[in-house]
Amino acid sequence: MPAYKDKERGTWYASFDYIDWQGNRKRKKRRGFKLKREAEDFESEFLHTNAGSPDMTFGSLVKLYYEDCEGRIRNSTIETKKNMIDTHILPSFEKRVISEIDKADVRRWQNAMLKKINPKTGKSYAPTYLRGINNQLSAILNFAVEYYKLPQNPCSRVKPIGKKHADEMRFWTLDQFNKVIIYEDKPAFYVAFMMLYWGGMREGELLALTLRKISDNTHTININETYKREKGQDVFDDTKSPNSVRKVALPRFVFDELKKYTSMLYGLEQDDRIFYFTRSALNKELDRIIQLAGIEKDSDEDIRVHDLRHSHVALLIELGYRTHAIAARIGDTPAEVDRTYAHLYPNKEQYIALELERHQHGIVRSGTVPAIDEDGSVYNDNELVESLEAESVLHSSK
Repeated sequence: MPAYKDKERGTWYASFDYIDWQGNRKRKKRRGFKLKREAEDFESEFLHTNAGSPDMTFGSLVKLYYEDCEGRIRNSTIETKKNMIDTHILPSFEKRVISEIDKADVRRWQNAMLKKINPKTGKSYAPTYLRGINNQLSAILNFAVEYYKLPQNPCSRVKPIGKKHADEMRFWTLDQFNKVIIYEDKPAFYVAFMMLYWGGMREGELLALTLRKISDNTHTININETYKREKGQDVFDDTKSPNSVRKVALPRFVFDELKKYTSMLYGLEQDDRIFYFTRSALNKELDRIIQLAGIEKDSDEDIRVHDLRHSHVALLIELGYRTHAIAARIGDTPAEVDRTYAHLYPNKEQYIALELERHQHGIVRSGTVPAIDEDGSVYNDNELVESLEAESVLHSSK
């Protein structure tokens, strides 16, 4: 693998031929290396990467992984991946040859991550975030197994760190929401928080709202994209999933507040954003009114903006709505709703047992037990149901 001296600049350069993935012969040239060895290393690494060899470095593999992600997944998802990978994975593995990374290396990296402190909070990273980082490392190495001849993924032989789901979910009851929203004196933020709590949409879905997406006849809003501010630019992207494209009907009093607010926006065009702020501004404003309401930071009542979505679902569950109806309204699948909010149905097993009792002899004995939906929702009241539901509401408000 020859390297060449650039006599004019006093540096070294690499120049060599290779065959690209379409079978075309091409020449690669790179200047500016201080040492001959650096030029030779560049050629070796480029050829290994181009050939799809497991002898490429992890850093080269990550570049290929990013290229493969483009066009296949949402831009916002790619940015989330890059943030995790660039911050927590590349510093440890960038220069390592992927075929030489073993389970001991993964284990040592995991131990370092468990001890790592989040500079924003001064605390260890959340278990769900640690699981997300672990999953990114595994996904990259799975990509190498699938397409670049890596014999096996060392992550598959090491127990992952973190947790799939958070231990607890914070949400507000209606009384708690009303306790805080009265302190909001800015019309735009007031309407935004009302729509998030009573509509259950995601922040990005709310911020992408335009006049054209509002239906006066049905009091609905059309959700078909999401918004974020990225590198100083407004970025509109597809919704989280096809299920997220939907129409959300707002309660009349919320819809009236929305119309009152938009009527005050002079010169607003049909495709202009209604809410001018970002997700970060939403969170800062919620923190402000939470503080005004006398709620201590990191207490059980302190929530994030996204928890208003959880609060909406908790309210629907308390009102007895079924999983499929909730999933359609918030843009998730019924399976996702069950997975995320199952703990808000604390008496589901009791309901199932009572429903089975009704059919002991193949005869439904009316008036003794409730009719039960498959997700544990009650749709026929009696004293026993009221007792169970009272316990359920008490549990969900803790």
